[in-house]
Amino acid sequence: MRISIKVVLVVISLTYFLVSSDAFSRNSLEGISMSAVTPKVAVIGGGAAGLAAARVLSRNGIRPVVFEKDAASGGVWRHISGAKTRPMYKGLRTNLPREIMAYREKPWGGDGEGRSYVTHQDVARYLQDYEKQFDLGQFISYGTQVTQLTVNTDTSSSFSPQGDNAGDEQWPQITLEWKEHGSTSEQSSSDTFDAVCVCNGHFAAPSIPNLPGLKEHFRGQIMHSVEYDDPAQFEGQTVLCVGGRASGADLAREISMHASQVYLSDTTCDPLTNGGQPHTSDNVLWVPRTMAVEEGSTIRFGDGCAVAPDNVDTIIFCSGYDYQFPFINDQSCLDFQAIPGERRIKPLYEQLWHAGYPNLAFVGLPHSVLPFPCFELQMEAIVAQYKGARNLPSKEERLAAAEKDANSGGPKPPGRIQNTHFLGGFQWDYFRTLAKMANLYDDQMESFIATNKAIYDHAGKERKTLFPGGPDTYRYNCYIRKDEDQSFEVHRYTEKKDSSVPDLNVET
Repeated sequence: MRISIKVVLVVISLTYFLVSSDAFSRNSLEGISMSAVTPKVAVIGGGAAGLAAARVLSRNGIRPVVFEKDAASGGVWRHISGAKTRPMYKGLRTNLPREIMAYREKPWGGDGEGRSYVTHQDVARYLQDYEKQFDLGQFISYGTQVTQLTVNTDTSSSFSPQGDNAGDEQWPQITLEWKEHGSTSEQSSSDTFDAVCVCNGHFAAPSIPNLPGLKEHFRGQIMHSVEYDDPAQFEGQTVLCVGGRASGADLAREISMHASQVYLSDTTCDPLTNGGQPHTSDNVLWVPRTMAVEEGSTIRFGDGCAVAPDNVDTIIFCSGYDYQFPFINDQSCLDFQAIPGERRIKPLYEQLWHAGYPNLAFVGLPHSVLPFPCFELQMEAIVAQYKGARNLPSKEERLAAAEKDANSGGPKPPGRIQNTHFLGGFQWDYFRTLAKMANLYDDQMESFIATNKAIYDHAGKERKTLFPGGPDTYRYNCYIRKDEDQSFEVHRYTEKKDSSVPDLNVET
């Protein structure tokens, strides 16, 4: 009787791993080593990317081990009031509609009535609901920080290529070491895995440009946007926000409600007219690149700007973040490069797989994309390789492609190193490539991608017509997806009476 029970359990285990009843997964396990029936896969990070990793892995019969350094879920979307090391701030509202932020497996919004541009609390709740819906919490070890990643070149991963096309290529196992927060022991725990998905985000290492004269001449407060939380602290001040992308424009707008004057310094500032006078909207001045701080705390802007304020109380650098992987170092036995200031990771194939060892993947590096759908599709492509899709090129081809990509300066000419992982309008073909590698590309997937693109383009156009740092009226748009014809409807949110917001209208 005992033997019969064991046999049944083995059959159930194999069936769970080999056959997925979920329509989201269509790959077979042909070509995978039978020693990988119970593979060990680690995920570093339990934020939005880590949750997507846990879901796609578990849906495909692979039980992940997820390491999350924070004590609770949500990743960067978990706001902690007054925190100086987290990018989420009190008044943040998304600059993307929730209808295109959502995971493909968990649609969000689309009723045309509720706000499409939601608060950070709304996003955190959505992620919590996603975690609960798919029972992902069972895989996550909270308060656990990975301290070391080491590639074991003398051992072979269960996911190593098999069959006639494998050649002599072997993917190594990977050992992780970690510590639990609050533990009184100085000892680390460790385990060895067949694959590792790095999902630790890219908002941990604030990047501050080298501004000539800043340390020598500036008399006020210097901070990075990661330290920002409440605009009330700038009451009556003159503030300079350096960086005109999403965070810079949003901080300038919020702070202008309390500050005496706000300068928004932007490298893409429209050409100045009227003798070099800044563009203005109420107490926000839109100015070109900040060139230097000179004697007397005088700020000099570029492109012939006629103003040079010497009364700035606070400079906030809204200048983004560097990628950071503190667990990868000289002891990792890994060809890997992440130089501060470059914002470029190498060598990566398709901005995802380590070109030498594809069982080590870095999820969520591309920026200026729809993050959650990107994470999801990247994981689908990763798991397809685990399951025997074997549509990655040879190691030599991967390394050559990775080197070319690392030196391209990004997809948009003339390019620069810092744009290596920029996608923007190029993300749609990237998503199609991932879907094809995952054997998921069909008419339904194309409609999903094309509808996302349609809404993304409309939202971007609406946002870019507005004065940066001025009223954010684009956030009153409410979208309804129409995937069947790859389009959408957009309504205006009118619950709160606001003279600057038009009455209800519909666009397609």
